[in-house]
Amino acid sequence: MSSKASATSRGFAFAMTAGIVAVSAVLPSNPGLAQMAPVGGTTSIQHSSEKAREMKEPSFQTREERLNAQPLDWNSTIGTPTPRTLTARERRALERAKPQSSAGGAPNRNAEKEARKLYPDDWK
Repeated sequence: MSSKASATSRGFAFAMTAGIVAVSAVLPSNPGLAQMAPVGGTTSIQHSSEKAREMKEPSFQTREERLNAQPLDWNSTIGTPTPRTLTARERRALERAKPQSSAGGAPNRNAEKEARKLYPDDWK
């Protein structure tokens, strides 16, 4: 490969990487994965605080207590999530985005040394 073609492909790869980074900075992360705080606020209790010491801890020592234990209602602890609407700029960026892939990375320059170390019988 000539040096001019190599420089062109490196320039193209750099431009594509910069474009992907720029678009990813503009686009929001998936709001469905984030945990939204409940509307009423949250309360945090430290393990060693007075309030934590006053609380009655559930006992799960016997089989009956473990069978009677109720699972945690996750909806009551996280609140109700509200979907985030995209801005016009974010929507345009998503519509214009084209699927792409990048070239493979450089080969491991220590590959032969590692192969000789790991498989000495093959290098006799």
